[in-house]
Amino acid sequence: MGIEFDDAAATRLVTCATEVALSLRASWPGRRGAAEDALHDFDGAHARLFAEARTVASEDRGRLVRALEDLAAQLRVVRRRAHDEQRRQRDLLAWQERERERDRVLVGVGLGAPVRAALDWGDVLVDPAPSGTPVRPVPVTAAFRARTRTRTTGGGSGTRSGADPERLRRFSARTRAQGTTTRQELIRVRNAWATFTRSCGWVPVDEATLVAGFEDLLTEDAADAAWIDRVADAFARAGGGTLSDGVLDLAGTPTLPPGLRRMVDPSATTTEVAAAWHDLALTERDVRALPLTTTLQLANADGLPAAVRDAASRTVLRAAVADPRRVYRMLGLPDTYGAVDLDAFTRQVTALRDGLRRADASVGRLAPPTTRVAQLVGFGASNGALVAAVALGDLDTATNVTVNVPGATTTLDSTTEKVRAARGLLTTAARLRPGTSFAVVSWFGYRAPGFPEVPGQDRATAGGANLASFLDGVLDARAGDPPRSTTVLGHSYGSTTAAEALAQTRHRVDSFVTYGSVGFTPTTGPAHLNVDHVYATEGRDDHVAVLGRIGRTDPRDLPGVAVFSSEAGPGTRAVTGHEMAPEHGVGYLSPDATAHRHIAEIIAGGAPR
Repeated sequence: MGIEFDDAAATRLVTCATEVALSLRASWPGRRGAAEDALHDFDGAHARLFAEARTVASEDRGRLVRALEDLAAQLRVVRRRAHDEQRRQRDLLAWQERERERDRVLVGVGLGAPVRAALDWGDVLVDPAPSGTPVRPVPVTAAFRARTRTRTTGGGSGTRSGADPERLRRFSARTRAQGTTTRQELIRVRNAWATFTRSCGWVPVDEATLVAGFEDLLTEDAADAAWIDRVADAFARAGGGTLSDGVLDLAGTPTLPPGLRRMVDPSATTTEVAAAWHDLALTERDVRALPLTTTLQLANADGLPAAVRDAASRTVLRAAVADPRRVYRMLGLPDTYGAVDLDAFTRQVTALRDGLRRADASVGRLAPPTTRVAQLVGFGASNGALVAAVALGDLDTATNVTVNVPGATTTLDSTTEKVRAARGLLTTAARLRPGTSFAVVSWFGYRAPGFPEVPGQDRATAGGANLASFLDGVLDARAGDPPRSTTVLGHSYGSTTAAEALAQTRHRVDSFVTYGSVGFTPTTGPAHLNVDHVYATEGRDDHVAVLGRIGRTDPRDLPGVAVFSSEAGPGTRAVTGHEMAPEHGVGYLSPDATAHRHIAEIIAGGAPR
């Protein structure tokens, strides 16, 4: 006989459930106050989501408290019934022992059955038998399930939210501190419940979801704190104001919302990227609010407005300067064969920053209507190289757009030189055609070959695909307001790369200018390029270009190509070598070079004179 019931274990569980319920009740005012403080200055769809999550959290805590109190009440009944059954069994055992003793006495004195029957009647009156029916336990139900809270708007397109990030952070800090304390209470309940079920097998359990539900409640609380911290971070990165609910949805889910996912999909065309951006209706502030991994994707998404890419690219550049190793890893460079090493990455990031600063400083002297702005329209990696693009003038609004593609051995170390050359071209073109706005892009968007790679076509093929996407992206981002004129310049191996690009662009380009070209493939000519006019020049003293052209065709020899001079002219000087814009000597884009003058004339919308 006996039942499997440890009264001490049951008592401990009753005490534990009661005390934890009281503790949870006592913690409500603090959490409620922190949530109300966070809601101050919090408005929009995400404020409503937070308010709903707060309500769910409060209701679930109340349900958990009642479940704990109900469990304690059930256990008190169970203990009474267990005590009753244990008492019944003890009484029955004692009575049975007395019965056996009476039988021994009767047998010892030789009394027969009639006496036994008479004595039994007496026992009924003097020592009745305890109940032979066991006391049945009441099944215990320990039931509680926490609800999942909604933290995204499901798209949020066209709506915005505002908040005070410091108030939000105070809520998160309070929630985390409270969560640490409450988790200790969960451990108490879990241990007490485990001991009870292990040592009180007499008690059937109908449902046992309370401990798991308690755990889920704390998980949801922690998720709220992390969510609100991410929302606060987004507002802090944006510098205040309102943010798109689509952007804030990123704080509530580990996956990108559908609109952003379409926009950064590597398989998306530039047209699709531009359309997705238009549908989302985000702002530059929204872009700055995004997590760095998403910002990096936007920086390199052809088809986005230049202002958006500038905001994203500058954010990533600042992160790369502050923590090169982190961004180096984010770009996947440690796992890329032949990639730039961390030291070179750090040096090039610094050079890009310095070149961008020069660009920012130099645009202040640009002549209207050219917008006095510099834009970093890309920052990332391609084939193991660090790539970027720097625009002088507003690429989103300029009437005349020019993209300059550098040649072999070019890295971001030369950003300042290329920005200086772009500034000179823009100034001369604006002087030739006053009243017209210009933008000139120094495009470092491919892995330029080293000298031994120049005879090969691989770098041009890969770079050409990148450049075609960039050019189409610029024009797709300006759908409905295209530039009046688009010009592509290609220096040295950059002309070979640009020719590959112009054979595959969707949008037609007005002019393509090669200078110091290392040549086109035998199957490439003006008829194969999506361009209206092709120009070429080469200095008599450029002895490098001819070496690089082995196995390729000099564009000056192709029918349909307009050739112009790089030799000395009235008020201009001859090119003295192969360089684009050297500090010493005369390069193709040196301000006093004849080639510079003629290229500026083409950019301005005419032909070289």
